[in-house]
Amino acid sequence: MSFNISGKITLLRRLFQSLTLIVFILIYYTSHKQSFILGTFYSLKIGPIHIVDPYVYITYIIRNFANIDFYIWSFIGFMIPLFVGVLMGRVFCSWICPYNFFYECIVSFIEKIKKQRKFLFFSTSDKTRIVYLLVIIIIGTIFPVLTYLLILPGLFSLLMHQIILYFFTIVIFGVLWILFIFTFDYFWKKRIWCKCLCPTGVILSLIRFKRGLRIIKMENGLCKGCALCSFECPLGLTPHKGDHYAECYNCGKCVDICKSLRKGNQPLKFKFL
Repeated sequence: MSFNISGKITLLRRLFQSLTLIVFILIYYTSHKQSFILGTFYSLKIGPIHIVDPYVYITYIIRNFANIDFYIWSFIGFMIPLFVGVLMGRVFCSWICPYNFFYECIVSFIEKIKKQRKFLFFSTSDKTRIVYLLVIIIIGTIFPVLTYLLILPGLFSLLMHQIILYFFTIVIFGVLWILFIFTFDYFWKKRIWCKCLCPTGVILSLIRFKRGLRIIKMENGLCKGCALCSFECPLGLTPHKGDHYAECYNCGKCVDICKSLRKGNQPLKFKFL
């Protein structure tokens, strides 16, 4: 079944990102007053259920395999983001991740001043992402601290904690690392970190369900090939060609621009099932 989200999808996403950021900060700073809901940007505990970033959980299991005590609530917490990823695609990346929110806000400001930029490109595939993921899991297992540097939601949470403790040396390092990734992400292939290098993003892209939530190009002759949707895509994909499914993270910007041009009779739409 196909459907359109009423109003501007990008505006709705911005509101959701802002609300999510506020909620997580409130949870983080009230954790000493209550214990039912605890959390950071990579981990959320609601009652007995501990929802954990898949990459962090996998490296933890491998690291403690010999001594691990199986805990059903932890496993359920591990499966929840995977289940959401299967049904909804990489919505965590585009609708929740604080780095993506930070990136899009900064880029929106930059592009008001400068419209053009050059990119360096290289191709990726599922096979390449699988090999990379295996390597990064091994690295994260051997060096646990790297898991919080590779998944940027974890790094944002670490920075909040270090600010509270006044460990500004670590804060400065974290900010510089984020700025380095931002610069790399901005000038290399569009969003290369989020598309190819973030372990969480790679996991969510590999478990996608072909009939889950996705943006489709209707094969009904409506598309005029203007390619404005592809210019709008923050990941540098080409939805006007219909070849974007593997890496798309359902932000809806292409649907927004397509709808504004075609007045509701657009070829790009969200589809579920």
